[in-house]
Amino acid sequence: MKKTILPLIATVLFSLAACKKESTCDTSNITYTNSVKAIFEQNCSSSGCHDSGSINGSLASYTDALQMTQQGRMIGAIKHQSTFAAMPQGASKLDDCTINQIEAWITGGTPN
Repeated sequence: MKKTILPLIATVLFSLAACKKESTCDTSNITYTNSVKAIFEQNCSSSGCHDSGSINGSLASYTDALQMTQQGRMIGAIKHQSTFAAMPQGASKLDDCTINQIEAWITGGTPN
């Protein structure tokens, strides 16, 4: 009986480990319209911090977001690097995938 149960347990454990879903982060074909706009709306512009006309700079439109990226501070801010004001301000750091998507958008030429 022990000889039958041990291989059965090993098989079940191996199967569960093999089925573990790996998380992936898609950073290909990132555009403002299809990816970044929703990130900014959820984390930046809807809070009133970077909405249209904000004195802090707007992320409410593609043109506004493009201007903000040209200042060269966005990546340092969202990564909470020491010489930058951490963004989103007063909130937790964005998850790594979201940061990677914004960075891919910027390094990819900020396509609309």
